[in-house]
Amino acid sequence: MRVGRSRSRGKKRRFEATIFGHDGEPFERESDKAEKPGEYFHPLLGSLITGAARLMLAITERLIAEKGLEWAFCDTDSMAIAKPQGMANDDFSRWVHEITDWFAALNPYEFSGSILKIEGENFGLETGELEPLFCWAVSSKRYALFNLASDGNPVLRKVSAHGLGHLLPPYPADNYPTNIPAPHESVLRSGVERWHCDLWFEIVRAGLGAKPDMPRIDFHPAMNAPAVSRYGATAPELLRWFNGHNANRSYRDQVKPFGFLLALRAKRNWQSGEAVLFQPRQGRPPKVELPKPVALFDRDLAKVAATAFDRASGKPVSADALQSYVEVVAQYHLHPESKFLGGGFVDRGTTRRRHNRATGIHHIGKEANELDKQQMLGVDSELNPDYGLAADGIKQLKSDLAELSKILGNSGAAKALRLTPRRLRAIQSGDVILNDATVRSLFRRIHTAKPKAELVCADRQRELLCLSQMVRRLGLRGAARELGVDASNLRRKLS
Repeated sequence: MRVGRSRSRGKKRRFEATIFGHDGEPFERESDKAEKPGEYFHPLLGSLITGAARLMLAITERLIAEKGLEWAFCDTDSMAIAKPQGMANDDFSRWVHEITDWFAALNPYEFSGSILKIEGENFGLETGELEPLFCWAVSSKRYALFNLASDGNPVLRKVSAHGLGHLLPPYPADNYPTNIPAPHESVLRSGVERWHCDLWFEIVRAGLGAKPDMPRIDFHPAMNAPAVSRYGATAPELLRWFNGHNANRSYRDQVKPFGFLLALRAKRNWQSGEAVLFQPRQGRPPKVELPKPVALFDRDLAKVAATAFDRASGKPVSADALQSYVEVVAQYHLHPESKFLGGGFVDRGTTRRRHNRATGIHHIGKEANELDKQQMLGVDSELNPDYGLAADGIKQLKSDLAELSKILGNSGAAKALRLTPRRLRAIQSGDVILNDATVRSLFRRIHTAKPKAELVCADRQRELLCLSQMVRRLGLRGAARELGVDASNLRRKLS
């Protein structure tokens, strides 16, 4: 990407960037998010490494299917193979070893054996022998692996901190809940905290019981305290959040560049005086927004709520307006997985791959852009560079719209797409310039409208088949008299 002439629009500085798309042809796009590649960034090598890892997973999945096995989840370089109900443990172990041995011939390293190994979580903590390992999977990156103790409670072997890592621990490790067993030291790795294990223990224990959707979240008094994330003013736009707070304050009392703060969350249904009156542009009526609470940095989280204030207005925010840890993670165990069928909010059981149909190519930038900011405040898709749809995507959209109008008629297609007929005609003729958000919305609507069009086509085929059979039986004029229509019109219908 090269940076050219810059301009200001609103608070962010915009510039002209040259983008190289999927076909290698450059195009110009105005943007306000500059990508920052790392020192050893090489997109071609990166794609080959990722592609090779995906190929290994695809091979593993194929071998699993050939052996009649299942899989619970997969990561970049691993897959959890699941034993089907009714299969003997010895048979399952033999098939798994055959799958791992298949990859021995692909080993390019000095050590011998397969590059696909059986992980240590499969071996007992006390015996060192293979033991039944169970999995409670919520979504692609939210899962827990565990054994079962003699009393039926889970013994955690590995848990995911995905979706929890931005939160500071609500209580120190030496103040753990007395009714939850301490996890093995091997579980506390890769950013996993003691409170993550305690939460997963309650999720899994509820899953094994009669009420799997109702785990005990308030297992420690500190879980009812305001949820806190670490935050730092590490970029100019982050520091600008505090323009209202810094106004009329001495430099000593201002939030300074790279200063450490704590971010909190306002309750969604809070209706007290802490609500912020927001005045939008273009003479629109004012809106009431929730406060955006932050607090001064303090290692004692019990003192944080007393210093909370709205970062936009600088006004104090009461502790009653802040979400607690219980409220923030209340639906953590119900997180939907849109990548698979059967992964809805309240679905449970085996999920299946969702068939995806590519309708166009959307150019995006580095997905890890502003990673340090997202690690503190959570994932924010608005921080990622977006260069819009490729030109052939617009062409495909217009082709799909024309096909839909041909089947349903302009009025029927407009109704299926939730547009006015006039708006649809303007889009098809090119009289309006579509922005990226509208194009993406139309692609989604076409996807839901096509099944209706397919039903219409099927009904028409059945109708034509019935008419053809009637004409063969009664002749063209006889069929026309039977239907009460003109024979020439019937001929045109059949043709």
